[in-house]
Amino acid sequence: MTSKTFAYVRVSSKEQHIDRQIDTMRALGIDERDIFIDKLSGKNIDRPQYQLLKAVVREGDTVVFDSITRLSRNMDDIKKEYAWFNHNIINLKFIKEPMLNTSNNTSDVMRKAINDIILTILGAFAQREREEIKQRQREGIEAARKRGKHLGRPKAQLTEKQVKQFNQLYPTWKKGKMTAVAMMQEMGLKRNTFYNKVKLYEKQLQTK
Repeated sequence: MTSKTFAYVRVSSKEQHIDRQIDTMRALGIDERDIFIDKLSGKNIDRPQYQLLKAVVREGDTVVFDSITRLSRNMDDIKKEYAWFNHNIINLKFIKEPMLNTSNNTSDVMRKAINDIILTILGAFAQREREEIKQRQREGIEAARKRGKHLGRPKAQLTEKQVKQFNQLYPTWKKGKMTAVAMMQEMGLKRNTFYNKVKLYEKQLQTK
């Protein structure tokens, strides 16, 4: 059976671009049909396209990664997956870390020992980088909160018509003559938007 070369491409989110990695794989002559792409975090290996790749590759095949960090950012997972490919006699090629490339024609014990050491070091750096990214994100969120910036989805804004409806219906609802559900349906509001408006309205009444 003729061996094949596959590629695995990963970015951490849907907003990030995969073009550079794709172009790199194409330049190596890898058919686009043989490029597996995930737009998910590298915190673990529970990624659909990566798992599909593992189900497709066979003994003697080669899998190309742009970097060891595309495989994972978890040190234990990196070592485990690296061992899995070796155990199943599948060659690995890392463009940015060629010292980790494997060949099933090589049985040099010393080289494998060196690879294990390098793999541990790079895996530790990949995991540390991920932890530092998370820390910077937490610090950024905290700094934004201190400055009074709103985080997350923007709050839904009521139209002028809905504001008038709310002002007219609020006393009726407050007296129990109208249910919240009926008022939401009348105004075309979702539950969270409705109760956010109630809190804001009642806070304004208290300051008058």
